[in-house]
Amino acid sequence: MIIEMLLAALIGGAIGVAELLARYRDKPAAALLSPGGLLFVFINVGASVLALIAVTAAGWRFGLPATMPEPSLVVVRVLVAGIGSAALLRMAFAPAQSGAVGAGPVALLNGVLRLADSELERKRALSRLSHNDLSGLSFERDHAALAELCCHLMREFDLAEAERLGGLAADLGHRDDLTDADKLDCWGLELTRLVGERALGQAARRLRDRLREEPRPAVPAAERPAAPAEGSPAEPASGPLRPPAAKPSRLVGGRTERTTFSDA
Repeated sequence: MIIEMLLAALIGGAIGVAELLARYRDKPAAALLSPGGLLFVFINVGASVLALIAVTAAGWRFGLPATMPEPSLVVVRVLVAGIGSAALLRMAFAPAQSGAVGAGPVALLNGVLRLADSELERKRALSRLSHNDLSGLSFERDHAALAELCCHLMREFDLAEAERLGGLAADLGHRDDLTDADKLDCWGLELTRLVGERALGQAARRLRDRLREEPRPAVPAAERPAAPAEGSPAEPASGPLRPPAAKPSRLVGGRTERTTFSDA
């Protein structure tokens, strides 16, 4: 029975660890070793063991014939206990045709995850503010390029994340009570949640090197506008000015209505 309990605990713990790693992609180890993360894994492990004890005590055979060998029955019970307990913990019940949040065993897991969220947010902010990886950059000039570079580091990027980043950039761009450095710090904290501190630091270093190595291109003499003669009024440009063509961006789902985050 001890071996069966260990196997069931291993299945339940693996499900809990996988969920934590998928939720906290930038700091998986810190999330797993935090009190909230350990409690989350312990709840999944305990539920698997309790489910195996209940199934064994009840003598459930899950429709298997009586001629089934005992080792095969044990394997089925272990799998049912490990996977079934995880599914049971994530169940939610809500009234029919109601927009209320469902209640049930999932409320316990959500409470533990909120505990882990608050602890990880404090650690992430403390680590981010303890050093300045974005020195030499400007929010007004570099926030769109920095976000594009960070998001292209990810193989799959959610459109909801792009819209959230666009909304944050628009909000920061219209804030007059924050300096450019304050806006850059807020932007860096948001990008850290997506790609992590190391990837953000590498992207910032790449942009700084690019600003030093790539000077502003010179306008050819043939394309420069002729300076008006002294004493003569400047002639207006022939024809109305046209706005530059919009370029699709991966951060806004490939739509052409928005060229930068500040246009959100």
